[in-house]
Amino acid sequence: MRKFIIRTFLFILPVLAIAVSAEILLRKIPNDYSYKSKYLDQHAGEIETLILGSSHTYRGINPDYISGKAFNASYVSQSLNYDYEILKKYQNKLSNLKTIVLPISYFTLFSKIELGLESWRVKNYHIYYHIHNGGPVSDYFEVLSNKPKVNLKRIYGYYFKHKETVTCSTLGWGKIYKSKKSRDLAETGITAAKRHTRGDIHSEDQQQLLKENMLILNTMIKWCKNKNVKILLFTPPAFITYRQNINSEQYNFTVNTVKNLALQYDNCRYINLFDDPEFVSTDFYNADHLNPAGAEILSKLINQKLKEW
Repeated sequence: MRKFIIRTFLFILPVLAIAVSAEILLRKIPNDYSYKSKYLDQHAGEIETLILGSSHTYRGINPDYISGKAFNASYVSQSLNYDYEILKKYQNKLSNLKTIVLPISYFTLFSKIELGLESWRVKNYHIYYHIHNGGPVSDYFEVLSNKPKVNLKRIYGYYFKHKETVTCSTLGWGKIYKSKKSRDLAETGITAAKRHTRGDIHSEDQQQLLKENMLILNTMIKWCKNKNVKILLFTPPAFITYRQNINSEQYNFTVNTVKNLALQYDNCRYINLFDDPEFVSTDFYNADHLNPAGAEILSKLINQKLKEW
C-alpha cells in the first residue's frame, strides 16, 4: 500500500507541477478583464460616465465620443448580475460618477451568463475582478475552464508569438470589429435572433430569470438615485434581418417593461434605438453589432441624450 501511494504521488507530482505552471502563465497573459479591473482599481474616482452591459455596448459605445471622463466596463455576454457586481465592487470609489449607461437588449431580461453558451467566461470575473458568486471549482482556474489545446495555444501565442491579447481601447471600447471585415447581415440576422430568443417567456425558468434581473435593475436604479446618479437605459440598434427574426412577444414585453420601469424613477430614462433609421447596413459588423463607424454614431447619439438630460 505504501509503495502504491508513493508511486501515485510521484505520478501526480509532475502533472500538478505542469498544471500550476500553466495556471501561472495563463494568469499573467494580459486580457480585457484584467485591464478593465486594473483601470477601475486606479481610476474609478475619476469616472463620470460608466458604461456597462454586454457586447452591444462593448462594441457599440466608444468613450472617446462621450463628454467628460467616461469608461466602458461592459464585455461580451456580460449579464445584469455582473454589471451589478462590478458596480457594487467599485461603489465606494466612484466618487465622481454622474451617469450609468446600460443596454437593455432583446435578450437582457431573460439572460444570465452562467446559463448560456458563454458560461466559460464566468471564470474571468472570479480570477481578474475577484468577484466570487460561488459556482463550480472550474470557474476559479484558467486550466480547468478551457481545453488543454486552447490553453496551450494561448500560452504559445503570447509568450512565443507575442500576440496582442488586450483587444479594448484605453477606455474599454471593443475596437476589434473592423468595417471592412463585416459579416453576412442576412445570415447573422437569422442565427443571432434565434440564439437570443428564449421560447416561452412565461415558463417557470424564464419567469425566475426575469424576476432576478428586474430585482437587479431596480436595485441599481435605487442605488443611483441615492447617490444622485442618472441611469440611461437603451435598446441598441439592430439591422432589419435581426429585427425580422425575433419573437415579437419577447421584444414587446421587454420594451414595455423597461418603459414602465423608467417611469417609476426620476433619475432613470429609457430610449429605444432598435429600429432607428439613422443606422444603415454600412454601420453594422453583423446584424446585431455595430462596426466602428456605427459605434461612432451611437456614441455621439448617447452623448447628445446625456447632454439634453
